[in-house]
Amino acid sequence: PPVDDDEAARRLVRKAVGALGIATEPELRDYYRLGPGRNRRALAELVEAGEVERVGVRGWRRPAFRDPDARVPRHVTGRALLCPFDPLIWERARAERIFGFRYRIEIYVPEPEREFGYYVFPFLLDGRLVARVDLKSDRAAGTLRVKGAFAEEGVDETRVAAELAAELRVMADWLGLDDVVVGERGGLASALDREVRAR
Repeated sequence: PPVDDDEAARRLVRKAVGALGIATEPELRDYYRLGPGRNRRALAELVEAGEVERVGVRGWRRPAFRDPDARVPRHVTGRALLCPFDPLIWERARAERIFGFRYRIEIYVPEPEREFGYYVFPFLLDGRLVARVDLKSDRAAGTLRVKGAFAEEGVDETRVAAELAAELRVMADWLGLDDVVVGERGGLASALDREVRAR
């Protein structure tokens, strides 16, 4: 059934808290693109009702908000390629603050000034952003092209290359592409190429 605007805002803010896990007020606002006043009112009402908890996070300048029933898992597993517009990395300052991962969409940067490439997908592995790949779907050739592959500092590159190769195969299959071809750019490219060729 229809709900009034205030209830709709509370529901959206509550969903944003659940999706982000822990976030500042501007990050919650950005999730559904609510206006500042409406978001702040809804958030204050949810805090007052005990549905959202206000917390401090060491190193964060702003207060944060979380679901009072949320629990931190003992161990996070899984892998995913994140498109540049994925909610996990959409708010760039948040991705940098939480993951130590500086990410910019370089499609708007002139080619000679690009650091990683045109359309770069971060790679999430076991709760950490461990690599990034510049991808291009070459439909005419039936190929997912990895134009560049870059590991983050301090990761196990052998494991990252193996997991990333498997995830690239999943993406190629999903896109209906037959091959994955790795180029030469980036420090992870040769290890990734070996893993892709071994599959």
